[in-house]
Amino acid sequence: MWEEIFALVIGFIGGFAGGLLGVGGGVIYIPAMVLVLDVDQHLAQGASLAAIIATAAIGGTTHYRRGNVDVPTVVWVAPAAAGAGLGAAFLADVLDADTLRRIFAAVALYFGVSMMWRAWREQPTAVAGEETG
Repeated sequence: MWEEIFALVIGFIGGFAGGLLGVGGGVIYIPAMVLVLDVDQHLAQGASLAAIIATAAIGGTTHYRRGNVDVPTVVWVAPAAAGAGLGAAFLADVLDADTLRRIFAAVALYFGVSMMWRAWREQPTAVAGEETG
């Protein structure tokens, strides 16, 4: 019973993050399934990709309708992403779960720190006479 409730909460949080941040939810789904639901890394990644189909379809459609999709970029990115996803799925299948988990964590950490660093570095400075929060 609790496992199903936790899975629903994970799905809600991942879907919300996917729609809000454009991350597809995988940065939420995978660690949460591994750490909270004690799911194997390979199974968590597969379940995450399957769940992301719905998140991406609904979130992508909504963003498209609001004019937030650069279609020419998608035309180039999507086929490359599909091909890379296919190859990477085969690679993930031959890696052991611990190695896969370490790779996932390192990539998530790298991009998280990079984005935080860039956001802080590009933070606008206060204009003379304005109060800072």
